Amino acid sequence: MGIFSGFSLRSLYTKLIYIPKDERVKVLLLSLSFFCIIGTYTVVRTLKDSLFTSIVGEESLAIAKLWSMVLLIPAILLFSKLIDVMRRAHLLTLYSLIYGIGGLIIGYYVTHPTIGLPNTEQSVDRIFGWILYFFLDGFNPFLVGLFWSFTHSITSPGSAKSNYPIMVASSKLGGVVATSFACWWLMRADVTTGAQLLTDAINHQVLFFITSGFLLLVPLFLACMIMWVPSKAMHGYEAAYKFEKQHAKKEKSHTNSWWEALKKNIEGLILMVKYPYVMGILGVVSFWEVVNVYVNIERVVMAGKASLTISQKTASLLADDWWVHAVGFTITLLGTRALIEYLGERRSLLVVPGVVAVLMIYYFTASMITNQAAAASISLVYILLKALNYAFASPLRESLYIPTTKLIKFKSKSWIDSFGTKFAKAVGASFSGIAGSLGAFLSIHAVNALFFTTIISLWMIVANLLGRRYEKTIARGEVIGAEEDLKS
Repeated sequence: MGIFSGFSLRSLYTKLIYIPKDERVKVLLLSLSFFCIIGTYTVVRTLKDSLFTSIVGEESLAIAKLWSMVLLIPAILLFSKLIDVMRRAHLLTLYSLIYGIGGLIIGYYVTHPTIGLPNTEQSVDRIFGWILYFFLDGFNPFLVGLFWSFTHSITSPGSAKSNYPIMVASSKLGGVVATSFACWWLMRADVTTGAQLLTDAINHQVLFFITSGFLLLVPLFLACMIMWVPSKAMHGYEAAYKFEKQHAKKEKSHTNSWWEALKKNIEGLILMVKYPYVMGILGVVSFWEVVNVYVNIERVVMAGKASLTISQKTASLLADDWWVHAVGFTITLLGTRALIEYLGERRSLLVVPGVVAVLMIYYFTASMITNQAAAASISLVYILLKALNYAFASPLRESLYIPTTKLIKFKSKSWIDSFGTKFAKAVGASFSGIAGSLGAFLSIHAVNALFFTTIISLWMIVANLLGRRYEKTIARGEVIGAEEDLKS
């Protein structure tokens, strides 16, 4: 019995958390970096919505998402240029410093008596609210997205199945730690009177300062990775590595004209349109974001109506995020790795829209009963949707980039994670805004059912085709995008 028990524990360890010896340092440093990045992102994402709606107003949230999509275009072009002139680790270091220092600056001005939270008058003319929103809205594509791009470039398809769940689990711990401190210690308040230890402005300032400090640790972890991890362990998908090495030699002898230089800045967008595989990734990301932003807007509005202070609203939103990361950590540690290995990429991709469909049916059914039932169900749906995304869908989607060229991993991905997701968010936000007005002529429930049935049906079709293409590519040892790069 004892021998059998030991064998079972060893098998469980191997199945869930075992990492080959030659990859342990790399995975540890990546996990620590992701811990800090997601811990920070979890807080600043909520602060972005909470502070913007408190400073500018809830009615401007949909407009902000539209403008964010437009303003990110020059930021993407700059990002594309930096990819050509900087090493991958250095680029991630740069953006970690930008958002770490930027967070410290925002934290300083949050307590300003005129432009910060002490001024309680909401207005579309409050420029600080808009700057804060646009800057923090780039955190996901330009830091979280960049982390994944860097990780894809140094990870093989086989290693991804074992290493990605470990890294995602560490990021969930980062989210749990950050939200625990924020909503259950710093921003704790009396639920009936709203009485709290510190002012709203100080609460939010402390959060910006602490999370920025965490983010500034990332360059240190990256420096350690460069020094300690052997260069062979930084190759990733071998077919893509060999192709990039050959292509780099060709690029050195090629002089670009003005047109070629411009083309290189938008080639990520060109490749995204040219390759159905990359458009498929855009599709599954966009369908998720449409649903995600609709649910999040509903949640933010309901939290605002139920809160007496800004800190109470922020704490309520962060409490949901605590559950997101706690549930996500459990799923990642116990189920993600085994489930993906058992189902395969294609069927795993199909699981996501199937679960989303069930959750949306639950929410719309609950919203037909009472406002209290709608408020309770929207929090539950948000928690389960986000946990599913972080623990299962996100690492699954990210692994799709592994059999692609550097241009797709970095440049096309930056367009997808920024412009693509912002456009999808704008669609979801716009639908949230117009669904109510359409309800004056049609049943609001019929409008919701038609819209989300269409979105989820298209999602399942794209997921099926994308999964098939991925599995064939890996089986054949191909590199998606190689033929285009060879023409340039």
